[in-house]
Amino acid sequence: MDLPTHFAFGLLIGLVFFAGKPEGVMLIGLGALLPDLDREYWYVREQKYADEQYHRARFHNVFIIGAAYLVSPYLSIGVFLHMLQDSFTTAKDRGVEWFYPVTRLVKRGLYDPNMKLTKPAPKEKVYFYQEDPLGYVNAADPDLREGDQPVPWRRVYGFAQNSHLLDRGFVFGSAVLIVLWLVFPSNFTYIQLSMTYFRGAFPLWIVGFGAIALLYAAGETQRRDKQPKLPELKPIQFPMLIAGVALFALWFVLFRVTILQNLQVIFADPWIIIAGVIAVPAVAFVVIKWYTRGKNTAIV
Repeated sequence: MDLPTHFAFGLLIGLVFFAGKPEGVMLIGLGALLPDLDREYWYVREQKYADEQYHRARFHNVFIIGAAYLVSPYLSIGVFLHMLQDSFTTAKDRGVEWFYPVTRLVKRGLYDPNMKLTKPAPKEKVYFYQEDPLGYVNAADPDLREGDQPVPWRRVYGFAQNSHLLDRGFVFGSAVLIVLWLVFPSNFTYIQLSMTYFRGAFPLWIVGFGAIALLYAAGETQRRDKQPKLPELKPIQFPMLIAGVALFALWFVLFRVTILQNLQVIFADPWIIIAGVIAVPAVAFVVIKWYTRGKNTAIV
């Protein structure tokens, strides 16, 4: 989905569920813009996207949500909302690979694209249900097509093809609800609180959102999958990239007090975190071993 759609939806959720916390609302909006920085931009490591499908994977997974949580819970909510919206889209629009890179451990489907049972591989115990239906996927954008053979990388397929109707429905629906929420009489106090907050924190958010804008603008001057949208800016793409990274670093410095406070809360009892890091993989390992014991196979 488009960036205005992600931002409007994130802002709406922030306003509705976190009234009285203008900083949280802004962080949700900022987080909703972050995951698409893994697009096929010139400053991202080059690869064959149709083969490896890294977009909607590297920055669209639960581990990125966890990393954002270290900065702020609100930032992680924004990342989650972005992924949630992208999950509505089907294989034709890539879906979202929520558990990348763990999902890449499964290489094959139990059924081929024509729903014929494949011959089991001796070393494979866990399968996807079906390989990609090529006729469906090859109707997608050029960078998503798979040719004559399905690729092993799988997405979590959603239920709706992403089109302008879906995007515009989200963005205009969110915008209308934001306006209705703001003009409701009981929210006047919140608006006054927000104005007071932003008068003091305005430079902070100019830096944060300015960094995002520069990084996207630099990327859009040259995309590997499509014609660039901002070709007139190509001569200054490197300065924009450097300025975007520098502003992002500055934003972290300006926001360091909140980040450090959040980290202190998270790591107040590190043994809980250590236990979780050990327990979750251990449980997953036991479950997989149980369901694939003997000659059994399992499907995800």
